[in-house]
Amino acid sequence: MLEPLISVIIPCYNDHLYIEDAMSSIYNQDYENIEIIIVDDGSGTKTKNVLKNLENEKLDIITQKNLGPAAARNKGISLAKGDYIVTLDADDYFKPGFFKKALSILVDHPDVGLVTSYAYAFSDKGIHWKIDLKEGNSEDFLLKNRALASCMYRKKCWKEISGYDELMLDGFEDWDFNISLTKAGWKIKVIKEYMFCYRIKSNSRNEIAEDTHKYKLLKYIYSKHQDVFFKNYDRMIVHFLDQMENLEKQKLEIKQTTTYRLGNFLLYPFKWIKTLVRHRNKA
Repeated sequence: MLEPLISVIIPCYNDHLYIEDAMSSIYNQDYENIEIIIVDDGSGTKTKNVLKNLENEKLDIITQKNLGPAAARNKGISLAKGDYIVTLDADDYFKPGFFKKALSILVDHPDVGLVTSYAYAFSDKGIHWKIDLKEGNSEDFLLKNRALASCMYRKKCWKEISGYDELMLDGFEDWDFNISLTKAGWKIKVIKEYMFCYRIKSNSRNEIAEDTHKYKLLKYIYSKHQDVFFKNYDRMIVHFLDQMENLEKQKLEIKQTTTYRLGNFLLYPFKWIKTLVRHRNKA
């Protein structure tokens, strides 16, 4: 019996240093019936030269102008022939065995739409931390993303929720995708093994999203999924109040540190001058 076709979609933007590792992790899956679609999302010359050397009968490379990961994934999936989709960021990689285990779950459980796994966060210096994900419903995903951007899911799920939101150019589009999927009634399953490796890079898109665009993106997500928000109003309010309480505790702890007290002492003369100038201007 022929194995189901798995379509692997890889958005690639200037990942010439890592794309070969990502490809190797696919070939090491011990799963034969695959197609690979790399969507070159407006990469520079170095990456284009590397992509030219990735010739394989199972590989297609699509080129587009830089439109972001959401548009790149949507483009690749729209061309995919398989009923099962694997998304993989070009700077990350899967451990051997993920394809077979994830596919087995999807085949055996028709109510499961997406399969993810535990992961290692790593850099050239080694493993930094482990990512242990928890399964949940749409309200759980609204509080926190519980699946990786690189995962396996049914193509019909992608169609049902109209794919990735291409307006989310600054990040979190995979989080939004997962909320939409669970809202549609699909379950997300976590393989409790470390079968994925997420690369930590300075100035990565995820870091920029977390540090610079986080609250703008959260406003967008909560507004878009306000039906889930209001359905779980009490839980959401408790969640926000808990976050505020934790921030207040952190603020208090910082104020009690020797560094903060010393800095406050050194700045006192300048604060006094600022107050004096303000009073004179009022006069």
